[in-house]
Amino acid sequence: MFPFRQILQEMAAEKLRLGLTILAIVWATVSIASMLAIGEGLRQGLIRTTSNGNGNLIMLTGGFATQDYGNFSKGKQLKLKPDDVDVLRALPAIEQVEPSATWDASVRYKDTPTWQQPLAVYPQYKDLTGLDIAAGGRWFNPLDMKEQRKVIVVGRSTAVRLFNENDDFDWDNMPELESSPVGKQVKVGDENFTVIGVLKANSSNIEDGVPIDYALFVPFTTWLRFNANASLGAIHIKPADGFDRKKIADTAKQVIARKYGASVQDEQLIQTQDMLLRQKTMRNFLIGLQGFLGIIGLITLAVAGIGIANVMYATVKRATRDIGVRMAVGATPGDIKLHYMIQACITISIGGLIGLGLTYSLVQLLQSIPIQGNGLYEYLGRPTPELSFTIVGLVILALSIVGIAAAWFPARHAAGITPLEALQSE
Repeated sequence: MFPFRQILQEMAAEKLRLGLTILAIVWATVSIASMLAIGEGLRQGLIRTTSNGNGNLIMLTGGFATQDYGNFSKGKQLKLKPDDVDVLRALPAIEQVEPSATWDASVRYKDTPTWQQPLAVYPQYKDLTGLDIAAGGRWFNPLDMKEQRKVIVVGRSTAVRLFNENDDFDWDNMPELESSPVGKQVKVGDENFTVIGVLKANSSNIEDGVPIDYALFVPFTTWLRFNANASLGAIHIKPADGFDRKKIADTAKQVIARKYGASVQDEQLIQTQDMLLRQKTMRNFLIGLQGFLGIIGLITLAVAGIGIANVMYATVKRATRDIGVRMAVGATPGDIKLHYMIQACITISIGGLIGLGLTYSLVQLLQSIPIQGNGLYEYLGRPTPELSFTIVGLVILALSIVGIAAAWFPARHAAGITPLEALQSE
């Protein structure tokens, strides 16, 4: 215990400098840990947003021919039909295929209209895109499809706009739904539709950027009843695990092109959008943003490391005579180095533990702030700072590296002192 008692005595002799250094380490630890936690929360929130809806799907749509080939002349449009879905379902690399179509009609409740047109879908579309129905409502069932019922499911924001009596509609801070609209009737064009469900709040998108909160859904067979010869809006493909997504998209395009007697080389006739691959750029940006925030915190920690080095040099200078005496009675340079390395580790451990504790408290405080309903917050996937074990591990690693680097040169200088130099210092 004697070496540790000596270390503590030397640290006590530098109370002011040591206290300021520990304070700098605490601030640096809070900076790097909180920035990484905020970046991780933002990254996870956006991943949740983009993974729901159509975020993991391949969307296939019809386009226009750019060359004369077979049944198509330049400029002719390819219109997808419901039986195209059966053709794609036969492909072994595809796990699930669902069609959707836009009903070209306005939706209104009494005198209140909505800007979004309803989407016609099958019941399986709900699980494909991760939709959830709020309590008291339901999704489409087989009987709705068989009887071509005039029923509709509405998104949360659309329900607020249509059915709340208060006209104060705030896009940034969405008000709560005053009462359940289940059982009420809305007009889809000139037809009366009964509301059977309201979707839970969801910041994800479907189709080509349609927010789920503003979407409306009707049974696909009901849409066919009123739009017998209309074309599909899109076909949504969920690739099976273990297959190359780009090859699946190319194969789907070729199969549909051959079905209609079109050129498989015409890139504009049938178009595919892989929503997951489109997210890679954004996810790489988020990782880069998190790294940038971590670098800022690391720079702050490096400044604290300079403070540690200064305190260590002051300690070595004060203890020059003691170092000489210890070496005169048999202490090796390695013993002297270890002495000051341990002292630096104790200093940075105290500051690091206090900093991590403060960061944890800060994260808990931020997570408790009630900001649900804010438009930007919902759009970003309800991000909250996350102090994960990975982040704690990275912070500890950074503290260790900075602590060792800051203590190395003062410890090396101390180990190089000879008894003669110690006597001359007096």
